[in-house]
Amino acid sequence: MSHESPDAITAYNPFQGNRLGLDAPPVAAASAAARTVHVEFADGSTTFFHHQWLRHCCYCQACGNPADGIRFNTVISFESDIAPAAVSAMHGDLTVTWPDGHESVYGPDWLRHHAYDGANRRQRSGWRPTRWRSELVQNFPTVGWTDASDGGAGQLGALQLLRDYGIVQIAGIGTDPAATERLAALVGPIHETTVYGYIYDVKAEPVAKLGAKTGMPQAPHIDDAFYYSPPGIDVFHCMVNTEEGGMSTYVDGFAIAQSLAAEQPDAYELLTTLPISQIRRHPGEIDLRNRGPLISLDEFGRPQGIRYFDRALAPLDVDADVMDAFYNAVREYNRRMIDPAFIAEIRVKPGNGMLIDNHRVMHGRTAFDPSFGRHIRLCHVPRDEFHGRLRELSRTLDPEHHDEYLPQGARS
Repeated sequence: MSHESPDAITAYNPFQGNRLGLDAPPVAAASAAARTVHVEFADGSTTFFHHQWLRHCCYCQACGNPADGIRFNTVISFESDIAPAAVSAMHGDLTVTWPDGHESVYGPDWLRHHAYDGANRRQRSGWRPTRWRSELVQNFPTVGWTDASDGGAGQLGALQLLRDYGIVQIAGIGTDPAATERLAALVGPIHETTVYGYIYDVKAEPVAKLGAKTGMPQAPHIDDAFYYSPPGIDVFHCMVNTEEGGMSTYVDGFAIAQSLAAEQPDAYELLTTLPISQIRRHPGEIDLRNRGPLISLDEFGRPQGIRYFDRALAPLDVDADVMDAFYNAVREYNRRMIDPAFIAEIRVKPGNGMLIDNHRVMHGRTAFDPSFGRHIRLCHVPRDEFHGRLRELSRTLDPEHHDEYLPQGARS
């Protein structure tokens, strides 16, 4: 069996090594201790890095870079007790020589960006959602299509609103059906599903497969909460709307979670720890079901995802001694979900679109007369694609925040 050498492979990404290209005070001094290397920067700040962390994170051409997926140096390439043969501050960089003679060079910007002491980890985890209630209608996050589609600062601004508020309106797309795909492409490729297909035309029909294809009201909900991985970003494109009824309703699940944590802590504890079951079946086609907490928490104990679709809620299946308390907890969430104080209600104009974080913001509508011909086009984009595009735009336009921890959504 033959093995390619690092020299025989050309990586897709231009070689940068352990550098980001950001401004940073140079490394002024470095010294090795028992298990860590201590680094002092020219501005007087200090931090430390474990020996095996430094060895694993060498991104030289011989070791490879995880950004390419071409990696020759992995965690089994060295032992846990590895220690540098020498360390030094050279030309503003940290240089480490290992016992086998391998030399690793780390730029100061890369070191500061990836430092894992308390202060730096807190900075990376510093993003917070902008929670909202009904008052959002007074200043609804909106970006014009020309700006949102510029591939630069305008698009970044639109994606940052989606990140922060969980929703953004894109105005002036037009009513050409082909524009639906262009709207979705702002955040990523369309994900086809059995329930919705590629693009789903939401219009009232005499025989409706889904409640969306009627004129009946729809309480706010998360789309496809019965999937293990629900759609990440809902993409709505308004083609025709009514003049009476058919108002779009939006609710911030993170605002409800905050309210429950403050006012009903026992209910909040149940909703973040016990699973609810949500189901959908199309006979002869598919039978979907998911069990998971209504409110998912991240590693810091903060809400990172909501999973609730009242019409898809299956019989609760928890220990008998908590059944009544659990029903009451779900009821507390549902009451807030339909409370006008939490609902932002607007009429979306034809030619406008909505991008909605389906792991946070619930959407619904008021009733309307089906004869009015209300027509919305709907598709979905994976959440990973949205965050991936946001990070890549931020890397050049907002580099200090491009690597912040972002909520990864509802979990199973």
